[in-house]
Amino acid sequence: MVSGRTDAAPLSQPIFCRRYGEMARMSQMCDESKINKVRATGRLLLRLLLEREEYRMQWQYHQQRRPGTGVNRTAVAEVISGYLYDKGERPDSTTARHIKDRVGRAIAGQVLSSETLKWFIGAFGMSPEDQHLLREAFAHGRTTMALPPVDTLQKRQSLPRPQRHRTMMLFERRIIDATGQAVSHHSQHTIMAREDGVDRYPCFLSSRLANVIMVHGGQVEKPCRPPLIEIVLSRSLRQGETTSFAFERAFRRIDGVDTEYRRVANELTQNLDIVVQFDSRRLPSRVWWTEWDDHRAGNVLQEELVTLDGDHRAHRFLPYMMNAAAGFRWTW
Repeated sequence: MVSGRTDAAPLSQPIFCRRYGEMARMSQMCDESKINKVRATGRLLLRLLLEREEYRMQWQYHQQRRPGTGVNRTAVAEVISGYLYDKGERPDSTTARHIKDRVGRAIAGQVLSSETLKWFIGAFGMSPEDQHLLREAFAHGRTTMALPPVDTLQKRQSLPRPQRHRTMMLFERRIIDATGQAVSHHSQHTIMAREDGVDRYPCFLSSRLANVIMVHGGQVEKPCRPPLIEIVLSRSLRQGETTSFAFERAFRRIDGVDTEYRRVANELTQNLDIVVQFDSRRLPSRVWWTEWDDHRAGNVLQEELVTLDGDHRAHRFLPYMMNAAAGFRWTW
């Protein structure tokens, strides 16, 4: 009998370990699923509050300072607080000051409860269609809308000076030759001054930069010290005025091949048209539209397999992006 009990002990241990391991994996999958659902719902909330004029006007009405480039969580909290006060729901604990952090975590896709989601829907009087989109995202972690990249960066890119303009339109064209390397890039910008005296445009370029040629709209300030260059505009802008400029750049050769083009937007950038053009003599095996959490390295947050068009181009238009890094990556 003793021998039987001794033999049974080691047999039960692996079974327990396997079951415990399965439970741990299931728990981890549930946690990841919940995180993805909250993240998807937060991103959708952010987009709706930015894109839908009827929602945007409500929170912008409560902004106390000069309008910024993103959703103001305190102003959103004011809208929700007023709604809850009118309904008589916990007025002492739902002032804007008390709930602004909760609101901020919701639109950042960090923490979001079903109650908080109901607050947003009720306070902004969201349409049945938008309610359905939000509930689908909250329940399943998916949306039927392709969301522009917003707040994907874990840490904001360090800028040499405050950004004094807003990009209203941007065309980016990267050319990959038959060796698999980037050889040139064409950029065209339309910007609007956010204050008086905007007379230059600073930008970060690749350290592989070999040459910059202005097409129109300004001159490259000398000396040119990549990766940061400054374009002196053809005229100084007053607040609200716009101008356009275009420039082309060539790249030095490297060992190996290129496998991505990544565009970073620190502030709100509108109407982006991004193209990577491949040479017909060497086409990638797969291409993805990708969002990252860093302006150089970092992690892939999400991606979507894309198909090249008849001219061997990967193309994506975005109505806007903000505090985000996105572009194309590919394998050969």
